[in-house]
Amino acid sequence: AGAWCVMTSVFTVRSSVSVVRVYVATCWLVCVVGGFAPSIDIPDTTTEPPPTTPDPATLPYFLHHLNSTNVTISRGKTATLDCQVFRLRDRTVSWVRRQGDTIHLLTVGSTTYHSNDRYQLEFVEPNNWQLVIHAAEETDQGAYECQVSSHPPKIRRVFLAVYVPRLEIFDGRGEAILEKFYEVGSGIDLRCDAYHVPRDAIVWSRAGAKVYHTPDAGVSVETSSGASGPVSWLHIKAAATSDSGNYSCSAQDAHTATVRIQVLD
Repeated sequence: AGAWCVMTSVFTVRSSVSVVRVYVATCWLVCVVGGFAPSIDIPDTTTEPPPTTPDPATLPYFLHHLNSTNVTISRGKTATLDCQVFRLRDRTVSWVRRQGDTIHLLTVGSTTYHSNDRYQLEFVEPNNWQLVIHAAEETDQGAYECQVSSHPPKIRRVFLAVYVPRLEIFDGRGEAILEKFYEVGSGIDLRCDAYHVPRDAIVWSRAGAKVYHTPDAGVSVETSSGASGPVSWLHIKAAATSDSGNYSCSAQDAHTATVRIQVLD
């Protein structure tokens, strides 16, 4: 009997009784007596290299590094949501709308996926990916996200508030009125409270004709800033029966408020 040993793969031992083959692979040792060894799946012990951390100097970033902002507009106006991205390179910019746990895809790159054509993507050189919402409605109010397909992803949130302009007329005592009676010679004081409209947008009119500030004629129009918007006063120093009629306070893109004034002898 004799023995031969090959440590790298197989060694065989012969005797008068049997033949023994020993298989060595990596750290596995299998012995089979008098037959063939079954196939064996040897675990892969190769170590994966650790993931590399992106160099911050190569990552995209937003203008002023702001991750959120607010946009406020009046109903019917055009809302422009800015997303200025620097170092974008080959990455993609997307806009989504978040409503609770639901996310609606609006744009990817320069393509718009929203079914409502009021939503558009406008790219303004060199790096502003604007989401434009035309004729904004109250239902457009909410949270929007500009997302950059980097690793990790970059997200900038924009919160859109859509206000509905509103006008209301009060008398000199602060009571909301739709009709008011005055005596001849008494003073007429009307106040118009405007909500979410520009200060210089308020106009007083009578029977469709604009009422101007004419102190020499005893008529004055004064507008100031209030807590929720501009406040405009219409003063008529000494009322005459000819001053009877419908007086309206109106503003651009807002409903008109009207009061009926009757001057009695």
